[in-house]
Parts: sequence; structure tokens; C-alpha cells
Amino acid sequence: MGAELEMESSKRKKNIGVFFNCSEERFQKRFCSSLSRAARKKDYNIIFFMTFEVIDDESDFNKMNEKMIEFAPIEFLDAIIVAFDTFDKESIRQKLEDEIRKRATCPVISFREKYKDFYSITSNANEAVLNIVNHLVDYHHCENIAFMAGYEYHYDSNERLAVYKKAMELRGLTIYDNFIFHGDMWRFKGEEAFKFFFSDPDHIPQAVICANDHMARALCNTAIEHGLDIPSDLIITGVDDIAEAVEYHPTLTTISVDLENMTTSTIDLADRLINKQYVKAGNMVPAKIMYRESCGCNGEEVVVAYQQQLNQYYERMSHLLGQPHNQTMFQIGLDGCNTLDELLDTIQKNVNVVMKHKSFYIFLSGRDNENGGRDFKENITDEVEQIFGYRDGIRLPENTKKIRTDNSMLLDDFENEKPRTVYFSLLHDSTNCLGFAISEFESLNDTVDQYYFDYLLNISLALNKHFMAAELKCLLEQSKQKSLTDFMTKLSNRRGFDSFVSQNINEWIRSKEEIAFMTLDLDGLKKINDELGHEAGDLAISAAAKIIKKKCPENGLCARTGGDEFLVVFPAKKISPDEIADKIENGMKKRNASGAFPFKLSVSIGWYKTVLEKHTRIEDCLSESDQKMYEMKKKHHGEEN
Repeated sequence: MGAELEMESSKRKKNIGVFFNCSEERFQKRFCSSLSRAARKKDYNIIFFMTFEVIDDESDFNKMNEKMIEFAPIEFLDAIIVAFDTFDKESIRQKLEDEIRKRATCPVISFREKYKDFYSITSNANEAVLNIVNHLVDYHHCENIAFMAGYEYHYDSNERLAVYKKAMELRGLTIYDNFIFHGDMWRFKGEEAFKFFFSDPDHIPQAVICANDHMARALCNTAIEHGLDIPSDLIITGVDDIAEAVEYHPTLTTISVDLENMTTSTIDLADRLINKQYVKAGNMVPAKIMYRESCGCNGEEVVVAYQQQLNQYYERMSHLLGQPHNQTMFQIGLDGCNTLDELLDTIQKNVNVVMKHKSFYIFLSGRDNENGGRDFKENITDEVEQIFGYRDGIRLPENTKKIRTDNSMLLDDFENEKPRTVYFSLLHDSTNCLGFAISEFESLNDTVDQYYFDYLLNISLALNKHFMAAELKCLLEQSKQKSLTDFMTKLSNRRGFDSFVSQNINEWIRSKEEIAFMTLDLDGLKKINDELGHEAGDLAISAAAKIIKKKCPENGLCARTGGDEFLVVFPAKKISPDEIADKIENGMKKRNASGAFPFKLSVSIGWYKTVLEKHTRIEDCLSESDQKMYEMKKKHHGEEN
């Protein structure tokens, strides 16, 4: 049996899980697509577990990204690749490390960052900062060289800052107080950095090395706005060689890494580890300096496929320009849905609004509650329900099968003959996980991005709104029913009686059918209360109510309108009020004969029949039935005396 299981396991297509935080769009697209192509050549599935964490956002919504790490089936993956440097917040990096160490039984590879004792694929881009410093000193005769770092706990930024300090020391150059600024690894600190670097008129930098291209581009733009010429007045360099490095002037001198080579090397390393082949812990991909306009060089390295970059830029812009409108129309469509079916139909109509899907699934977490809503939890529940499925252009039939998320069943669907690339994304609000989406795109060039995050956010909000609205509607209906219902007997109260009459009066007038109004008053309630206590009196009222309700016609209504008073209204075509009165009286006689109560149940009944017209007042009808009831009450009193 063990051999059979081992053979079955060997036939199963292996799943490589990738933990990645949504990053700069074009880097992310290159990373995901090249990693997927390399995995496909090796016949592996790639499963991305995507988060959308933002460094400066301390909201509860942003913190919910950590739930993806807890949800991911780490125990059942065959290899794990982590792009630690895309996770900006230290808390989520630590959470990811802790969960992997606690649950993973497979090899773990850190991409682009040498992370503690994990296997790694890195480049020597950090060490290349030394060559940048030497280039600035030897070719451009710079002595005042500053450094724009990222936030203080960013791994690559710290590594590059350390190399800068070492290089400055080796060249005998001074690092003044205004020469090291900590930015954001993004585009929002250009003005602040510029003011910092030029805060000391005695030590004006001739060049600034930036820890990445985003900050370098932001500093370039700010310097130009302040009237400086790049590179005559200030040389600026970056790291990473992003697309924007050559899309604007001046083109950016930067350190370039062959991303495709890195992803291929990563999959090769994973393949060797899965097959238990010997590998060394650290694996390096060489980096290259691209000398361009921002340092004043125009050597051979400046030759790039600029037209190709430009074409990609225009293609990207044409895609992005339509997204705000598409997302708005999608949201409007979701807002107009009144039922879950309508909501899912709207998702189907807009399934390709951001990217063309090959398959798209939505799984719902939590449990339906008795109020028509759904009880969601902070984490994805152990069982989830598939509420939407789409594959190869076709909406899949509803699948009521529940899937457990705490075992390998979550991955079973991705173990077929052809290797696949799928993306797991959480659906959540600020406090609870609503479920998750699984996306597979037609093209490997497509990946989840900020607009796809907005798309999933619209779905999350719509699902949450639907279940909240359904529960509120149910609770409002319950509240309405309580306002129309007598607490003790569960019959309608006077308000419920009036509501029933209002709902039916037009039909009663139109049909010209006789309508019977009956007034009933429990006999001897005061005596029961005085002699046996109010608890016995309540029992008498409840017992009478049950008999009256049981004998009330199905198309009518009975109500308790006071302490011992009841009303009944019904169309009298099929049964007359005298028949109803006889049934009620006989029912009470049977209960009395059974000896169930220490008192005698008796009721005085009066009724009035009429064909309603537009000018008929219901109060007049009830007054007539009251009068008949009082006549019966006097008769009962006379019999008792």
C-alpha cells in the first residue's frame, strides 16, 4: 500500500507556491510571467498567493493581508518561493517566515534577497554599487557623493547603503550629515530628499546614488523642477533598470539585473531541490551597470530596445486608460443587484473587465445564519463553498460541494495533465475574511495588479453588502412581525389585525364576497385571576388563543386585541361565522372535559357579516360584532347566576 501511495504521489503534478506582494506593475508582470514560463517548461504548477499590503497604511483592512499567509496550504506545497523584498511591512515578513518554519515540509527559496538560512537566488546588484561609486570618482571626478536609501528595515536598501559606505571609505571620501537620506523605495519622497541633500551649502552633493530607480526618477524630476540640469549640476543613478529608466529624459544610469535569468534559475533550483539533488544555499545572478544620460555617459551600454519599451508603454497606457471607467461601471452594476444570483450574473458579465480569464472561481467562507445573512470569521473557515465558477468562456453549474481548506483538497483541482498558473487572492473587509478568489488568465503575460485588486475589492464589498442587506431585511421583517404580534399568544395584535385588513380590503371589495367580523371575549378571567392567580389567568388566555387560532379559517386572521379580547376576520363564502363559533365553543368544551385546567374555559362571541364597499368603515363592522358579543356576554352572566 505504501508503495502504491508513493507511486501515486510521484505521478501527481507538483505545486510550487509563490508568496508575492503586489508590486510595481511592470516588474510584477515580468516576474510572474517569466516564472510561470520557466515552471511550465519543467512541468510544474505555479500557485501565487497574492497580498496587497501597503507600507504606510495602518488600517485594519490593510492588516487583513496577513490572513493570506495563515490560509495558504503551506503544508501541501512541493516547493515555496518567497519574494521577501516585495513585503514592505516587517510584521507581515515575520508572519510569513514564522508560518513557513512552522508548517512547511518542502524546500523554501528566497527570491532576490538572501534571507537568513533559506535557499536564495540573488544578484550582485548590491555589490555593484561599489562600481557606481568608482565610476563617479574616476570618470566624473566626483567627491561629494550622497545616497538616497529606502526605509530603514528594507533589506536591499540596507545592503546597498552598507556597500556605499564601504566604497566611500575605500576612496577616502567623507560622508557628511546631509549625505544619507531614508526615503520610501517609491516616488513620494523626491521633494523631501532634495531639500535634505541641499540643506548644507558647504557640502552640496555632486552626485546622488539612489537605492532604486523609483526614488532616482522622483529625485530627477524634483531637481529639474528646482532648475537643476541633470547631469551637469547633479548626477543621479539608480538600481533595478525599470522600464521608466529609459522612458523619460534624462535616461537613468542604473544597475540592471536579468530578471528572466533569475526566475529561470529559481525554478531550476526548485526542481533540483524537489528531486533531492545537491545544491548550494546561495546562488548568484550577475548584474550589469547601464551607463546613461543621468551621469553624462553614452557608452555602448546605453543602447537599448527603446522602441520596444515605447510600444509596451503605449500598450500599457491604452489598457490603463479604460480601467477607471470599467471599474466604475462594474461597481454600478453590482450596486444594482438585489439577490445573490443577480450579483453572480453581473460578475459573469464582467469576468474579463480587467484581464481575460481562462478560469475564475469564488469560494465563500463562513456559515449562513438564521437571519438570512452569513457569519464570517476573521480567518478563512475550514470549509468553504464554491458560489461561482467560470472556465474556458463558460459559466460552470452551481457546485454545492464544500471544500476543506485545511488539507490538500484545496490544490486537487490544479493537478491535471497541463501545468497551470493560478492566483489565490483573499476577499475580505476590515475585520473578516469573506472567502477567496482563484484566477487563471488566458495569457501568461497577464497577472494580478492594482486594477485587479480593485476588481476583487468591488466583489468583496458587493458580497458583504448583499449578506448584510439580506440579514437586515430579515431582522426588519422579524421586527415588523414582532410589532404585529402579541407576545403571549403569538397571535396578531391589533396593529397586525389592521395591517391584514389593509392588505386585503381592496380584494374583498372587488370580489363582493361577504366578510365576517367576529369579536370574542374570554368569560370569567377576573375570577380566575382573583382565585387562582395571574399565572393561571395567562394560561387561560393562551389556551383560548390556541383553540381560536386552530379553528380560524386559513384565509382569515385571528388577533388578541386586549387582555381577554380577540378578533377574527375571514371571507364567509365557504364557512359561516356560526360554524366557526360552534367549533370554538366545542373545542373549549373538550378541553374542559379533559380536566387539563383548574378552571373552565368559556368565551362570548359576536359576529357581523357584510359585503364591503368603498365607504364601509371597519370600525363600524367591529362595533356591530362587539354589540352581538356583549349580548352573548349578558346571556352567559345570566346563566352563571
